[in-house]
Amino acid sequence: MWLKKAANFLERGLSPLTRVVGNVGAGVIAVMMLLTVTDVVGRRVFNHSVLGAYELNELMLIIVVLFSIVHCQFLKGHITIDLVVTRLRQRTQNVIDSIMYLFFLATLCLLTWRLWVYAAEIGQSNLVYGLLGVPVSPFIFVESLCCALLSLVVLMHLLLFLAGALKE
Repeated sequence: MWLKKAANFLERGLSPLTRVVGNVGAGVIAVMMLLTVTDVVGRRVFNHSVLGAYELNELMLIIVVLFSIVHCQFLKGHITIDLVVTRLRQRTQNVIDSIMYLFFLATLCLLTWRLWVYAAEIGQSNLVYGLLGVPVSPFIFVESLCCALLSLVVLMHLLLFLAGALKE
């Protein structure tokens, strides 16, 4: 069936990309830990903290959370509660999952678009963040790109559920 082939095509393309995104997220967590340890040790031992450590941790947290969500969704690692749905036939479960993923995909597409527009507006106003004066718009563009990547992952899962719902 063409839905399954399209989903497999997306999976082959998204698998290495989501793996890289997950690894980057893990690397950023390591940098956050080092920055926090350096900040705490500097404050306790030298009575001087790292300038902008709080803001940098906040900005890195954006990357960690969004990259992790994309990677976890690709692996279907999110927690699901399906007390009622598991008692239904597999085909009915696939229909319900398809409707849910379709709503999720529409929401993500809308969010991607609005984040991109917002990032462009913020970029034109030259808004900066905190003590360090880090521009905000690149981080919002990263959020938008993560939402776009998450949309592709959700589309892949949607196609798989649709293929299961439409098979006879």
